[in-house]
Amino acid sequence: MKPLLFALIGLLLVSAPAALRAETYGNFNTMGVLVDCPKGYTPRDIGRIRAYLSENGERRPVHDFVQVASAVEPRDYFATSLFSLQPDTKYTVEVEYYDLHGKLVSTHRETGRTRAEPKLPETARALFVSPAGSDANPGTLERPLKSIGAAFAAARPGTTIYLRAGAYYEGDLTAPRGGAKSAPIVVRNYQGERAIIDGSYPELAHARWTPEGDGIYASPIREMTWNVTLEETATGKHYRCYPLRTMKELTSGVSAGKTFEQLGFTGAYHFDGKLLHLRLPKGAIEDYRVHAATPRSGVVAQGCSHLFFDGIEFRYIGDCAAKLLDTSETVFQNCRVLYANAGIWVKGDSSNNTIQDSVFTDDVSHWDFGYAKTELGWLYHGYVETGAVCVDGRYSGRGLVVRRNRIENLFDGSHLCPWVTINVRSSETDFYDNDIKNIADDFIETDGFSRNVRIFGNHMDGALTGISIAQALDGPTWIVRNVIANWGMSTSARLSGDWGYPIKTNGGDHNDDMGTGPVFLYHNTSYTGYGESRAFLVKYAIWRNLRFRNNIWCGKIGGIFDFERKLWPVNWDYDDIYHESGPFAEMGGVIYETLGDFRKGRVTTLVPDFGDTKIGTHLISLDPKLADISGGDCRLRSDSPCIDAGEVLPGINDRQYTGKAPDMGAFEYGE
Repeated sequence: MKPLLFALIGLLLVSAPAALRAETYGNFNTMGVLVDCPKGYTPRDIGRIRAYLSENGERRPVHDFVQVASAVEPRDYFATSLFSLQPDTKYTVEVEYYDLHGKLVSTHRETGRTRAEPKLPETARALFVSPAGSDANPGTLERPLKSIGAAFAAARPGTTIYLRAGAYYEGDLTAPRGGAKSAPIVVRNYQGERAIIDGSYPELAHARWTPEGDGIYASPIREMTWNVTLEETATGKHYRCYPLRTMKELTSGVSAGKTFEQLGFTGAYHFDGKLLHLRLPKGAIEDYRVHAATPRSGVVAQGCSHLFFDGIEFRYIGDCAAKLLDTSETVFQNCRVLYANAGIWVKGDSSNNTIQDSVFTDDVSHWDFGYAKTELGWLYHGYVETGAVCVDGRYSGRGLVVRRNRIENLFDGSHLCPWVTINVRSSETDFYDNDIKNIADDFIETDGFSRNVRIFGNHMDGALTGISIAQALDGPTWIVRNVIANWGMSTSARLSGDWGYPIKTNGGDHNDDMGTGPVFLYHNTSYTGYGESRAFLVKYAIWRNLRFRNNIWCGKIGGIFDFERKLWPVNWDYDDIYHESGPFAEMGGVIYETLGDFRKGRVTTLVPDFGDTKIGTHLISLDPKLADISGGDCRLRSDSPCIDAGEVLPGINDRQYTGKAPDMGAFEYGE
């Protein structure tokens, strides 16, 4: 009995002192878990924090916790994430703390719940709006209101606003407040009709334009516009026009020593304070409708909650389609955002917002990247370098979910992290199952405070850069099972001759107070047709640790290329780093011709305090034999060396593989 008694006493001593701060935060299919150190311990005393998911009487390991920390500014708490969860389900996590010697020093249990799937609610009250209505009407189906603004002013909790077909030329619409979980406010199109919030000046679409020669036309306009889009009447094709500082540039067709063709311009304009001077891509002004946007947003929701937008189209917006300021529990679904300077902008204390099943389209991905990013291009990227979803520099919300959207022909795909102010311990942002194509710069940006930001299951094709972690401060950042295709292949990048890469690590130097926090790169497939590509390129950066497992990285003329002589700390194993020609690695001019040479070389870190670089023995450098790269099919062929060549990762793939081991890349063979 004595051994058993001492064992029980020991267990009580281990688990008893747990006056620690811990929390869970559930989204639909994921959950973040945050814990502090046990009483009497600091992060420097902790060697490992393990996590187990307890469900149905089973206790299975999930991903270890990691300290939330940038390169030189560690925080005092730890985080992990749970994946592949079910909505509206309770989960229990068991936490084990080990000291630097591997001794268990404390345990803890934490229970949380994932969010329920949003459902388009039925409400007790309805208002109807039609362009043919009148704001003097009561807002019934037979006698609808004319303006959305009037409907917003009249809406109360538990109201559905039905928009009849047509264009509503309104802007900076103040969203109604007062929605509640039991009585939301819904804005939706009526029975599948096409309701459009149009941010352009309607009079310019059919204005009398004065010809000025050489395909240039002029018309009065009330104020400067930063969004002019031409719609070809015969085809419906849209041309986004570039704003120019001087009339000389417009008439000469040359700016910064390059022709419009060299700059990728299909139309351009200049505003002289009174007249909008417009240069067409071809033809005459009668061949187009001109959509010049006002400088306003579509909808502005400030201090709101429980809003639901379904099936609304936003087009020709000079600012944001929708701006969420201190607004929570809001859903945008089945919406279309066309030719807007920004899509959904999220700022302040805005939590549990969902953007799903929507389309974001523009026509800016063909502009010369280098020109648009410099003063020569009038820094126009400041107006369009926002993305389908943009998290403001000042954001302290949690639970933003962006999923199942189509995003195409934008300057940036989406920006997910604040970079000035964050007053929460983690953001718990999920960006997944999105289809992103033809982006001028970055598919996805995590630049800023990236605390428990999860990017998974996305398909990306055609950009300068895949995913930017330049710099993803504090961490952890999760990049899991994404397809990152044809980076370096955007028209904008090729016009300016910029380097392309799948993961952008740029940012920081050895003396500043920044540095990317922990980043986990698991099960991604990366390939490109860019002829100068390296499988993995590092220009300059500082980071705390990057962990690579079960990825496929494909390059044309080299494997790993790093401008520095030594890597910052990485833990790299079970990846396929394939290159069609050239050396396996080149670091600061030091060349490693083969993977074997790389393993033998002295690859160490610049700052040993952050941890050692660990190059594992399971890396391979072989043709992954993807099914059909030219056709966009990156599943594995039956003879791929990546089949059964991965590592089991608790909580990531331990229930998602067949065969002897997981496969490398975004898909298991046979999926």
